[in-house]
Amino acid sequence: MSWLPFALLALGLVLVTLEIFFPSLGLLGTLAAAAIVGGGFVAFQAGVLLSYCMLAFLLVPLVLGFAFKFFPRTPFGRRFTLRGPTFDRSEARASERGLGELNGQEGVAETALRPAGIASFGERRVDVVTRGNHIDAGTRVRVIKVEGNRVVVDSPALG
Repeated sequence: MSWLPFALLALGLVLVTLEIFFPSLGLLGTLAAAAIVGGGFVAFQAGVLLSYCMLAFLLVPLVLGFAFKFFPRTPFGRRFTLRGPTFDRSEARASERGLGELNGQEGVAETALRPAGIASFGERRVDVVTRGNHIDAGTRVRVIKVEGNRVVVDSPALG
């Protein structure tokens, strides 16, 4: 009779795996929990509780990890999980190209910068921010820092 708790543990692990691969609104999960807990009670009565608990604490996380790792590869899992980016990762960038070239350049504020707005540097229009001060439209500005896609400007007159 000491095999019964381990059979209930195996049944519980199979039911947990089935619940992950074939969601049943918790029915299989509830049956799995009942089988694992019931196996614990039977293990206590059979005098093999320590072995049962050690095996359960080892196998339950392993089986769950295995099931969740392979779930996205199943037909059901492919419909419910994202595949990842649909673009070339080498092109993935948050910043506009060439903003670093603007460092130190002077331009003109096209809109009032309070503190954000648009400035032009030659033919190029760029979203810019100030360090918190207000700069009127038409004022000359200088790029003091470029951080990713954030271009920080200041008025040379304000210094």
